[in-house]
Parts: sequence; C-alpha cells; structure tokens
Amino acid sequence: MDTSPHRLLSVPELVVLIASFLSPCYVSQWMQTCRTVYRQLEPTFWSHLNLTASYTDPSALPRYRHHFRTLQLDWWHREDHLAALIEELPPTTSRQTNVIELFNLKKLVLRCSNVYRIEEDEMDAFVKVLSYSHNLTELDITANVLHHRPDLVDRFLEKIEQLPNLQRLALHGSEVEAEVAHRFLQVCFRLPQLIDLQCHFIISGSHYPSMPDNGLCDPRFAILLKSLQDADKKKSDAGEPRGLRLKSLKLPHICGGYPQDFLFPFLRSHVPHLERLRLPFIHQEYDSQNFEDSILEGCLRLQHIRSDYFPGYGITKCGLSDVIRHCVPLGLKTFRAECPFGFYQRECQSVMQYILDHHAATLEDFEFWGCFYNSSTDLHSVLARCRNLKRFCVCRTGENGIEFKDALSSAWICHDLEQLNLLLGRDNNVPMRKTVNQQGKTVDAQIGGLVKLEELSLGCVRIGPIMKDSPVMKDLTLEDGWLAELAGLKKLRHFCMLTNLWVWMGQAEVEFMVSNWPNLDKISLHMNEEMDGFDLDVFSKPHWRWLKEKRPHIALIIKEW
Repeated sequence: MDTSPHRLLSVPELVVLIASFLSPCYVSQWMQTCRTVYRQLEPTFWSHLNLTASYTDPSALPRYRHHFRTLQLDWWHREDHLAALIEELPPTTSRQTNVIELFNLKKLVLRCSNVYRIEEDEMDAFVKVLSYSHNLTELDITANVLHHRPDLVDRFLEKIEQLPNLQRLALHGSEVEAEVAHRFLQVCFRLPQLIDLQCHFIISGSHYPSMPDNGLCDPRFAILLKSLQDADKKKSDAGEPRGLRLKSLKLPHICGGYPQDFLFPFLRSHVPHLERLRLPFIHQEYDSQNFEDSILEGCLRLQHIRSDYFPGYGITKCGLSDVIRHCVPLGLKTFRAECPFGFYQRECQSVMQYILDHHAATLEDFEFWGCFYNSSTDLHSVLARCRNLKRFCVCRTGENGIEFKDALSSAWICHDLEQLNLLLGRDNNVPMRKTVNQQGKTVDAQIGGLVKLEELSLGCVRIGPIMKDSPVMKDLTLEDGWLAELAGLKKLRHFCMLTNLWVWMGQAEVEFMVSNWPNLDKISLHMNEEMDGFDLDVFSKPHWRWLKEKRPHIALIIKEW
C-alpha cells in the first residue's frame, strides 16, 4: 500500500480530520503549502467565516461566497462587506442562473453595540443580503435593525417573512418601539418552519403599569391574539395541526408584566410543541391557578425553564414557583434563574424544595445566580440527589456556596457532570488547619471523581478582602492545598480559578495541569480589586510565561471583576 505523504493527502477525509485539530491560522498556512491540501480544505475553510472589524479587504468575499454556510460579522462600517457578498449576483427573479448555487448561506450573525446606529446604506445592504438568502435557517442579529425609517423596517420585515426555511431567529438589543415590536412578533408567528424565537429586547414604554403603552391596556395584544386564532381556524379547516411549531421561546420583556388576558390563552392554545420557555414577567395581580392550568393544558412538553431578573423592576412576578410546583409533567430537565424573586427567602426555598422533591430524577442543568438565600445544604442536595445532572452553576464572587460540612455529609451521585461552577466555604467553627485540610482534601477528591468534567470553575466563599497570607489562597496548590486530588479530570478543557486562587501557584502547579489534563485548552484567572497585597501581573511570573511558550494552544484568559 502506498503510504507516501502525497498519497495520504489525496484522501479528503484524512485532510479534514487533521485540519480539525488546527487553529484557523495554521490551517490557512497549511493550505498555502500544497495545492492538494488547498483543494481539499477550501470548502471547509470558507464554510464558517467570522469577519471582525479588523478585516479590511472584502475583495475575497465574492470569490468564495459559494462556500459560505455560516457568516458572522460586526456592524461597524461593514456595509462594504455586506455589499461584497452580493456583488454581481443576478437579480433574485432571474431564471437564467440558479442563485442558490452562487450564494447558499445557512446561518447569519450580525452584532453591534446597542448605542450604535445602523446607517441607511448598511441597512440597505443587509436587506439585499436577506433577499438572496433563500435557504437561511438561522438568523442572529441586533435589534437595532428595528430602529430605522419605517420603509426600511417594512422591507426588513418583508424579507424575514420570505424566508421559508428559517428555523431560529434571535434579536439582541435594548428597547424597541411597541408598534414595531408587535409587528415583528406577527411576522415571526407566520413563519412556517420557525421553532426557536429569542427576543432579547424590551418593548419601550412598558416601564410602569400606569404608562399608556404598557401591556395591561395595550390593544395590540388583543390584535396579536386574534391573528393567532384566525390562523388556527384556517389550519383546522385545512385539516392541518393547530398552533405554532415553536419549541423554544423568549418573548420581549415588558417591565410592567404581560397581561394574563394575552399570555394565558397564548400558552394554553398556541404553543403545543413548546419545550423551552424563558418565563416572561406577569402582572402582579395574575390568577395563579389560571396560569398553572394554561401550562398544564397547553405546554405538555415543557421541560426547560429559565427566568431572568431585570434590575429595577423586580417587583413583578414571573410565575416560576407556580410552574415548578404543579407543571412540567414530563419532569424538569433545565432550571436556570437569576434572582427571579427579588430577595424573598421563602420563595427561594420553596422553589429549591420543589425541585428536589419532584424533579431530582430528571434534572440535567441547574443554574441559580444572584440569590443570597440559597442555602449550602440545598445546593449540596442538588449534587447529592440529581443523578442525571450534567451542568451545575451557582457561583459569583461574594455569593453563597457549599460549606465543607455539607459537602462531606453525603457523596455526590452526579457522575455524568460535565460543567461545575461553585464556591467552597470553610466551617468557621473549625479553627484547626489540620482539620480544615482534611475536609478540603475530601471535598476536592469528590470533585476529582467527576471524571466527565469538561469545565471546572472553583472559588471560595468570602466576606471582605482576602489578604495574601490567608490560608484560603493556597487551596489549589500542591504542597499546602488539594490540587493533586483533581488529577483524574482527564477530559477537562477549561479550568477557571475565582477569587485569585492562582496567586500562590508556581511551576509545579502549572506543569501538573499540563501533564494531568491532556485536553486542557483554556485557563481563566480571575482578579479581584478588593484583594490586597497581590502582584497581579500574570505574565511577569515565569511559570505562566513557560505555559505560553511550551503550550501555545492553551488560552490564558485574564478576567477582572
């Protein structure tokens, strides 16, 4: 058998496999060394393109656009890139040329700052790109496209409605006028293949219940609901299934809360396939039983729940406790919340208890940010009782974590865990360092036994500044800490250290990570301005410089709080 390099490089699958282990920069350099490699990798190399603001030469875009499947670019004066994408393409109505063979984009991502105003020529070029994107299935863009002249917004909405294969649509921004937001929702609800709609913006004029544009008295909600009812009637008359095909939904935020006269019929009758829901705020005076019935009757497939907290408007309710308590008949798989109850201890504890009592067997993803009433015992119970858990994220610096005494009370059974993000705390009633060392070693050994972990973030529960000579800072060292207990994490890809736990690390610790974690490709080091007595110049340390020189593929990320 001929095993010469030339023969081996003629096998496309082998070349693509080798390239999958290289960075885009190395792939580009490799393609320039051999015509055979170039031919094999050209479609793959150009299929996923990320154009940053530093990319200044759009001349290559028309040449390779037939390979583009995923395109991501910034708005910052990128009208030249957008224009180049469709340069010399035939009219969309042309029958002489198959436009899809020349431009067959599947995913388009366009982002910009909320304060950036999109110019008319940029907007015009973007609308033209959409007109050629017949097979587009995913669109992730800034909500600033809705902040423009009415005629340009009308053209944008018209082009969106002409994307028959669109399955995922996400808009990111700050505020959108109520009239435009409702028209946008109407267009989205008419898309035949749409299964994922994420509206990350606020409907303007909805900050206070007394404002005239608030959902509580906005007739546009009645119009929107009537259009859905009419569409269902047409489907029923034609013998087609009623309701939208949406499986994942985040409605725009209304600070005063959605009116139950719209939200409850919408959930009861129009989203029968819904599996993932980011709970919208509901007006304070909503009927709890009616809400539970709406979910139970209309969202039988719901298993993934997320609730967001908007600072300044926390007095409104999201109905989270009602959903957790009586709904989700298939069992809850995802629970993600960010301080959804203000700081009400009773509400927080009841939600945690219902999760543990009714959904421990099915829970796979648990994330709870910003609530100071999370008890160490409850957090530990999630790890000790949820056998199918794959993701556990609860920590931010200064928040509650899991105390050693709770972590030692019973073993964690979530052996399929892939991402763990938590704070660990000592028992203040145990003054002996030797005893604390034994507790910490046992806890870290429990973490080290989670052999499927791919991402690990560890920090310490703290009150006030931590000084350089504090024993807690040596928790992740080899000599005085328990880093050695994590040697079994062979699948670990990202290791994140919170609260400056990396400061006391040296050459031995860095070499330990490299030798024991073969898949490691990212290390995150957090800096906290409240900590005193530290030299926080990472790259002045020889062991971190050694890491960058000997293992350049490992990204060293510095994060400041």
